[in-house]
Amino acid sequence: ETGIDHFKFEQLISWEEDDIDETNRYDMRLVQHEDGYIYGTYCAEKKDLSIHDTSSALAEVGLVRTQDLKTWEKLPNLRTKASQQRNVVLHPEFKDGKYVFYTRPQDGFIEVGSGGGIYLGYVDDITNPVIEKEYLIQEKIYHTIYEYKNGQGPAPLKTEKGWLHLAHGVRQTADGLRYVLYMFATDLNDLTKIIAKPSGYFIAPLKEERTGDVSNVVFSNGWTVHQNDVYIYYASSDTRMHVATTTIPQLIDYVFNTPQEVYRSHDSTKQRQDLINHNKTIKGE
Repeated sequence: ETGIDHFKFEQLISWEEDDIDETNRYDMRLVQHEDGYIYGTYCAEKKDLSIHDTSSALAEVGLVRTQDLKTWEKLPNLRTKASQQRNVVLHPEFKDGKYVFYTRPQDGFIEVGSGGGIYLGYVDDITNPVIEKEYLIQEKIYHTIYEYKNGQGPAPLKTEKGWLHLAHGVRQTADGLRYVLYMFATDLNDLTKIIAKPSGYFIAPLKEERTGDVSNVVFSNGWTVHQNDVYIYYASSDTRMHVATTTIPQLIDYVFNTPQEVYRSHDSTKQRQDLINHNKTIKGE
């Protein structure tokens, strides 16, 4: 009842198998779509038979739907032009009568290659989900929290100011890959247009969150809204589950009023000094 305490797990979800080569299912995002269904998009992994070793895999996008969270209907896997896909999320509303997916194309199972950013694509028929063209929304950028790869977390939240997005960014460090969560906002009408993107991370792994099965990682697949309260569910190091609480007004304030990324230390210094001077003026110092 609180969104935090005393969860009850009644049953494992399952559906009729349609691909005996599929070995793993993970990273599902659930979204309640305006068409009346709750959809789940997940990574459907199978062995890459074109390469003769035991670690090569193919990542596809599995798609299921339900109306009661008990009986699930398997739909065909999402098809795109990319050789591999994961971290795909369904937008909760139609756009011009079409379904909208946030995608992350990759050249390989681990190595993202020319992909790795957050893209957007349209599907005419959800029972035959095909994306002909993917439009880049948020790219990878050198020496930032999203230099190696980034991807949409849960489905975005609709507010009067725009769609609020929670995403994960990955950077190469001397200690390996580091996953953090960051936020941005897109236009209510033009879903490909970013209208606000605060610099830096929103949530990063701290203290005990930094260690686990896959260390130095925070990752989110879901958030919920009750009135203005927001519950952000995120995992740390593939080991434990957390919930962070906030409000819609606080998230809007953070996303739209935090200084934007300028990508150079020299420019960041001036930006922060201007902010300090502005705050001093407000305080009458």
